[in-house]
Amino acid sequence: MNAAGNPSNKKSNPDASAKGEREFIRRLAAELGPGTGPVGFGNDLAALEPVAGGLLWSTDMLMDGVDFESGKHAWRDIGRKAMAVNLSDCAAGATVPVAALCAVALNDQLSMDDALELFRGVRDCGAEYDCPITGGDTNSWAQPTVICITVAARPDADRPSVTRGGARPGDRIYLTGRVGGSLLGRHMQPTPRILIALDINRQLNPRAMIDISDGLAIDLWHICESSGCGATIDEKSLDNVVHPDAERLARKTGKPPREHALYDGEDFELIVVVAGDAPADACRRLGLLPLGEITVEHKLMLRQGDGRRSPLEIRGWEHFRA
Repeated sequence: MNAAGNPSNKKSNPDASAKGEREFIRRLAAELGPGTGPVGFGNDLAALEPVAGGLLWSTDMLMDGVDFESGKHAWRDIGRKAMAVNLSDCAAGATVPVAALCAVALNDQLSMDDALELFRGVRDCGAEYDCPITGGDTNSWAQPTVICITVAARPDADRPSVTRGGARPGDRIYLTGRVGGSLLGRHMQPTPRILIALDINRQLNPRAMIDISDGLAIDLWHICESSGCGATIDEKSLDNVVHPDAERLARKTGKPPREHALYDGEDFELIVVVAGDAPADACRRLGLLPLGEITVEHKLMLRQGDGRRSPLEIRGWEHFRA
């Protein structure tokens, strides 16, 4: 289907596949409903009402064999994850999701029921955050399935959205939850931290935020690079944010739990940077976990209990690693 739900004409064999695609779009439209606004589902374009402050956009692509395993994971869970990782980007900006487009290149051996399960996962996750699917595109090919979702979001009331680039030396670093070991299953059930992000923005005026998708170390470094500064993580604080899954995974891999916390990724918690004089009681009330502080020197460091500091390796998940 195209941007608002019509069948696409991009087929290698139109005579053979048109009936199947038309039936799939018909069933999908019945699942999703007519939509809202001046242009409903099933047209060549989707329409969103203008919003104060404009719209902000996020898009993420998930690939079978990289971000999920179709032979192992349920299609509804795969669809849910595809939507959730985009909503997590909305949380990183402390924005409110409005609507989504969903484009897929389905493996041509995928059944229609499985394809509908995929879209149901996308739809249901979006519905939890008032983010309906307003359209997209559906294709099939002989390669593994690829899912791409684009989300439009708006600023929260009179609050500006939060970026990665506002951290300053002396600011404090917090996390919204514990990290590490997500590959034991949490990576397929991410919870976008939208509600807590909005509360953080309203109560703490954060300098910078980012969601932890590629790994704590490398995502914190993204903030440092965007802000032109560095960061120091306290050893004791790091141990306090290690997820129990990191402990369990460490028993299998032989790696320290701390290493899983720093480098595993797909936790989808938020790194939150607030001013050094931000009220500590508000941070505690919001359940934020202290991690360290922003520094002048352009390095990522670990501070031991005796005050000595050592460099931390900056790594995590990256495409084009070769």
